Amino acid sequence: MRLDYRKMQEEILPGKETQDWMWEEIEKIAAKGEKKRHSWAGLKIAASIAAAVFVFAVLIPQTSWADQITGLVKEFFYVNADIKQDIVPNVYEDVDKYGHVRMKIQEMISDGACTYCTICYEALDAEGEQWLKEQKFDVENIRFTSYADNYESSVTVVDNGVAEKTLIGGWALHEQEELATDKTRYFAFYFENGNGDFSLKNKELTLLYPMYKNQGIGKVKIISNLAAVAYRLVGDESPSEYYEPKYLVASKLSYALYGKDYGTHRQYFGKNGMLCEEYSDGFLAEKGDKEDEGFVYADGLPLTFTMKDGSTLEMGYATAEFCEPQDVVSGFDFCISSGHFNVDSEDWGRIMPIDNPNELTGIDIDGVHYDLVKEEIADK
Repeated sequence: MRLDYRKMQEEILPGKETQDWMWEEIEKIAAKGEKKRHSWAGLKIAASIAAAVFVFAVLIPQTSWADQITGLVKEFFYVNADIKQDIVPNVYEDVDKYGHVRMKIQEMISDGACTYCTICYEALDAEGEQWLKEQKFDVENIRFTSYADNYESSVTVVDNGVAEKTLIGGWALHEQEELATDKTRYFAFYFENGNGDFSLKNKELTLLYPMYKNQGIGKVKIISNLAAVAYRLVGDESPSEYYEPKYLVASKLSYALYGKDYGTHRQYFGKNGMLCEEYSDGFLAEKGDKEDEGFVYADGLPLTFTMKDGSTLEMGYATAEFCEPQDVVSGFDFCISSGHFNVDSEDWGRIMPIDNPNELTGIDIDGVHYDLVKEEIADK
């Protein structure tokens, strides 16, 4: 009898991850109740919600609970991130020529610099189920054609069949095992541009992916509903005598900060006769790195963004790559920092989107404040 009851619980209740999410929501509501009432009142609220949770778990299919915490939002964003309206559904689909497996890019969100997708593989028959069960998926077999390695890759952007430029960035593929069934497997796939270029928007990239007994290949359009806004930085100081921030491009998801180089880099010829470049001794000494290992802002570049309503986003982690902007905008030597908006150095992979990039009014860079004046993006 006890075993039958336990089996019934396992069948009707959501999985552990979903239950954890549900209880987090319960605790939040209970905490709010405790602020206004005696602690017993908060517990009554929690108890009432717990009862409701059990009822809903019985009456509602488990997949509807899973939809609350999975997909793009769960994989890449902080809880309650307001981006669902920006997600583009049903981007790409391929059914292999044998008719056993379907591959779909179910969701995509992109601003032209960063692109995040959820990919679903679905078995269409028993033979497809067996293949799906045995198939290994990683960034070696789901990748864009000019992929280099796990962390950096080179992607040739194609516009009307003509290769335009090569982009550098980071890639990752994560399987969402909590969603898997006998017939389906789900994956979160992303590209984050490393040089501050927003030119992927509405361009096509060639994607390679495994299919049943053959190589899948297709043109995937990077569809974006998010606009990028450009700002000129106005201020009287600079974070360093070796560089000066001048220009910011930002979307709801990510940013790129450009500037002028006043000796950040030094050039030398290596043993093989190749021209090499690294951070100058003066710049490293200014930032407290005298071992010449090439690391500056070891804990990330301190960045704080200010919005029109006075709210701020103090970044817990911001890269300081100091890489060449590769013709993104005119008149600037390099990209000081680029990446997605984030607030937690312990979880830098999570994105905290800003409400509206058109309402940015200021930025603090390593303790130096700049006002932001909106400008048109000036391409070379």
